[in-house]
Amino acid sequence: MKETPDIFRFRFSLVTTHKISGKRTHDLRIQAVMLAYNISHILTLNPKDFVPVEEITIIHPNSII
Repeated sequence: MKETPDIFRFRFSLVTTHKISGKRTHDLRIQAVMLAYNISHILTLNPKDFVPVEEITIIHPNSII
């Protein structure tokens, strides 16, 4: 997905707020895209890879069963 100004703004905010660098910024970019497109939930096997963001609900598949 192309880096839009909204995605960049959210990504920059997440990186600076949570002081994340390196490979972990790839997961932050997913969250930035979610914020830019108003996506509120993510289903993932690795919830610890994501930082807590009030607007995003992180769901592990085991919690659904």
